[in-house]
Amino acid sequence: MMDFNRVDLGSVQIHKKAIADLAVTALAEINGVRLVPPDLKTKILKSLGQETYPGVVVSVDKNNQVTVELRVVVRYGISIPDIARQIQETVRNAIERTVDISLKDINVNVQGIERGRE
Repeated sequence: MMDFNRVDLGSVQIHKKAIADLAVTALAEINGVRLVPPDLKTKILKSLGQETYPGVVVSVDKNNQVTVELRVVVRYGISIPDIARQIQETVRNAIERTVDISLKDINVNVQGIERGRE
């Protein structure tokens, strides 16, 4: 018996770069935190038209579970545990809301403390 309420049009695949773009956009909404600065390789790729994020790594394991790793710099005076939890919640909400996937992990790696900039 055919189910006329269900239509299967094929598959949807989401590239890891799209997930990284979402993570970067969500991170930009949080005050006092930013991605680690780009290295020389990233600057060269950007000048050639390729947008990459050195502070974001998206990986998919053999069970198709997605993990996002973010390397960030935090402004001096901000509680690192609090901002890390805020980053995890904001990124998880943005990705799950937009692409409807559940993330296995969101790892926040604080690479440094930034002083003197607002």
